Amino acid sequence: MLRLFSSLVLVAVLGTPALRAQQIQSPFRYIETKQSLGAFAGYILTDAGQIDLLEAPGAELGPRSAPILGLRYNLRFTGPVSGEAAVGFSPGRRSIYETDALPGDTIQRPLPTGETGVLLLLAEGGVRFHLTGPRSWNNLAPYLLATGGLVADVARRGADEDFVPTTERYRQGPGFAVGAGLGTDYFVNPRTSLRVEIRDQIWRVAAPQGFQVEANNDRTRWKNNLGFSLGVAYHFR
Repeated sequence: MLRLFSSLVLVAVLGTPALRAQQIQSPFRYIETKQSLGAFAGYILTDAGQIDLLEAPGAELGPRSAPILGLRYNLRFTGPVSGEAAVGFSPGRRSIYETDALPGDTIQRPLPTGETGVLLLLAEGGVRFHLTGPRSWNNLAPYLLATGGLVADVARRGADEDFVPTTERYRQGPGFAVGAGLGTDYFVNPRTSLRVEIRDQIWRVAAPQGFQVEANNDRTRWKNNLGFSLGVAYHFR
């Protein structure tokens, strides 16, 4: 009897590591924190306009593609849904147009006469839908998002645009912007994640009142602007 009991104890002791080795850890980890604050940097591939002005088809009035820097705050509401507030700044350039005539021509038409600086402000609020809910999968937490907000050029007008008549000066916004995108957090540890994101932001480009547009063409166009960003976020309760 004693020998049988000793054998059972020995089997139990020696078998425990084998049983532990057979256990499969779940790839899912619960995200304990509900808030995050992060910084990001990226690039926006803008659609500069392509508005068909009278005698100047395809005029690119809007800001050109440029880098963007900003901050984002996220708050989990419930389950897979969280809210987002973000602000970003994009320093870039755009063309200056003025009505003039080409050499040897009497027709007045909008002509590109130079460039000026732009500082786009993007202030947005939105909703995220986390595909894995309040959990990460192999440290990844992918999401879809939808946003709405404000876009405006907050740069001061440069001296190189002083000669342009007021009715022919282009200004981006302030105006409404909407966006949609997808991204993911990669959790380095429970408090820190690296973030990659792609989003399409749509805003309006409008020709100044001093320019005429081609017949049957709109003075305003809604344009898609594709952005890519990398960032880091700190997660807390």
